[in-house]
Amino acid sequence: MTLSQDLVVGVLLTTVMLVGLVGIIVPVLPGLGLINVAVLVWALYDRGVEAWVGLGACLLLWAVAFVLQYLVPGKRLIAAGIPTWVIVVAGLAGVVGFFVVPVVGLPLFFVGAVFLVQSVRAPGSSRGSTWQAIVAVVTSQLIELSAGVLCVVVFLVAWSVR
Repeated sequence: MTLSQDLVVGVLLTTVMLVGLVGIIVPVLPGLGLINVAVLVWALYDRGVEAWVGLGACLLLWAVAFVLQYLVPGKRLIAAGIPTWVIVVAGLAGVVGFFVVPVVGLPLFFVGAVFLVQSVRAPGSSRGSTWQAIVAVVTSQLIELSAGVLCVVVFLVAWSVR
């Protein structure tokens, strides 16, 4: 492996990771998955200790982000007085929305379902509940984006150290 080959591989994988970050912001591609696949490809290419440690760190970040993406916004919604069953109905509506309206369907249907269900269940609280749903969606996206950025940083540090 020459320096020029390593540089080309590094630039290509960093580009794939940047596409993954865009995929987190505009949910067209599975962003964190794409970033971790790029790190896996690098670990298989490089076969060094730094590459495997970097892959392990990125996979750990992915797992932690996956849990926090649902745990943190869910707790905030429950603390705001939105019943669990409303969150579950909104989540199911978000899954339907993901397939009905690509890219923006999931958050749109989730927030819309919270508004509709809360309007019927407790008409006075629908505006505050909808705002809390929007905050939950943004919080979830920021958690995933933070994990993605940290994975890219881990890759760049591991790549430069070797």
